[in-house]
Amino acid sequence: MIGYAVTVAIACLVGVAELVSRYRDRPATLVRVPSTWAYVMINAAAGAGSLMLLHTFGWRFGVQSEATAAATQVLVASLGSMMVFRSAVFTVRVGDEDVAVGPSTLLTSLLAAADRGVDRMQAKTRAREAGQIMQGVEFDEVSLALPTYVLGLLQNVSAEDQAALRTAVDALSASPMSPQHKSLSLGLLLMNVAGPDVLGAAVETLRSNGGDGEPPPAPAGDRAPGERGAPARV
Repeated sequence: MIGYAVTVAIACLVGVAELVSRYRDRPATLVRVPSTWAYVMINAAAGAGSLMLLHTFGWRFGVQSEATAAATQVLVASLGSMMVFRSAVFTVRVGDEDVAVGPSTLLTSLLAAADRGVDRMQAKTRAREAGQIMQGVEFDEVSLALPTYVLGLLQNVSAEDQAALRTAVDALSASPMSPQHKSLSLGLLLMNVAGPDVLGAAVETLRSNGGDGEPPPAPAGDRAPGERGAPARV
């Protein structure tokens, strides 16, 4: 029973990690979305089912020690089932898109359902928070300072995410929207990266420093521009 418990725990952790990576600004919301629980439970069932098959067929992978064989079976069941459920048997061309057909289709459908559920649940809250945080913030004054400072506060934003944010802010600057709408959209972009609490703290800090468009020093030590966690120019 211990082996099944460990296998299920590992499989669940993989599913939870995948979901959390998709909803970084407020991962706790996932608890209230039924489709996310279904996604995690399918991962758990796949791991437990794989371990049951290993026990049924007596696959020990050439290991003689009972303890080592049991540990190997747990690892193979938990990690192997994840690869199987994320695989595709073949690909079908539907219109202009290639659609994968296989076990991954079920997980993709559940992820899409989780996306829609979380988006609907967060939309009203995000709109209210963005309006409150960005109230009175002039886009032209903070379009450089605010993203730079937010990225400076965070230490683990990947280069890809920074580049994507830079591209989005540049597109926002060139759009014909009003300054107020640009400010709200900038707040939503930064909330996707940092969450509302960090964004609110960054805006308040810029305001307390005069809001002159220059970001205050980020509390991340003396870093060279190329070092990990250094503020990126947006």
